[in-house]
Amino acid sequence: MKRSSTSAVIAAVLLSVSLGAQTRITPRKNSYTPAQDVKLGRQAAAEVREQLPLLHESATAALVERIGSRLVSQIPGEFRQPAFRYSFQVVNLREINAFALPGGPMFLNRGMIEAARSDAEVAGVMAHELSHVILRHGTLQASKGQKFQLGAIAGQVLGAIVGGTKGQVIAQGSQIGLGTYFLKYGREYEREADLLGAQIMARAGYDPRQMANMFRTIQQQGGSRGPEWLSSHPDPGNRYAAINREAGMVQVRGRADTASSFQAARSRLANLPPAPTSEQVARAQASR
Repeated sequence: MKRSSTSAVIAAVLLSVSLGAQTRITPRKNSYTPAQDVKLGRQAAAEVREQLPLLHESATAALVERIGSRLVSQIPGEFRQPAFRYSFQVVNLREINAFALPGGPMFLNRGMIEAARSDAEVAGVMAHELSHVILRHGTLQASKGQKFQLGAIAGQVLGAIVGGTKGQVIAQGSQIGLGTYFLKYGREYEREADLLGAQIMARAGYDPRQMANMFRTIQQQGGSRGPEWLSSHPDPGNRYAAINREAGMVQVRGRADTASSFQAARSRLANLPPAPTSEQVARAQASR
């Protein structure tokens, strides 16, 4: 066998070993059905769209839709839920925040996109949030308590998203005691979302290291109070090292084609009036 052929065989073997070494994430037992995830997420998303100011800007909408669709297309088969309906919308708020609801709806604050330095960093946050959805972490949280009424949980979800005084009012309007921490996952769930998100990013053509870079970016830009997104996403322990280690065990398939969409969105956002804070929106609504 020629030396070049031998090298090619060795490289292929090493690659297969590397790809096979990625962390295996096992779905957890959930007392809710996927259909209940969908119902809960749909109810909570309707409240989000009613209470929070959505950004209706075509370039930004196109960016999150392209990235979201690309990531969803690469969800591993064992995690696919035919009943789930994924959607991606931007909220016109200044805070660096993003969240995804059971069954598929995802919302990103404008501040999150403005904080990102590349489309891959946006994809990192979206892949992380998408992983919470496909691992069904939201209803797993609820399963730890008892079988609550889905409509009541929706109010608690929105309370956790909005936060502050307004969030407390929304949560108190629900007849259950989940508190405002429904979407504030524990470290193990965060670890799972980091690792599965990194794997999905690689399958979709994004460098998973950019997820770790995005966490560092938003931490640096969060100011003295810290970014809202990181405050509700506890560090599962050396997050950056763990993501970069996982990135070394997966192969980036091709190259994502969303860089131009990111630049178009950033250019359009720069020409818009500054986004309000959630406190400003809450005060304006309270004064009506």
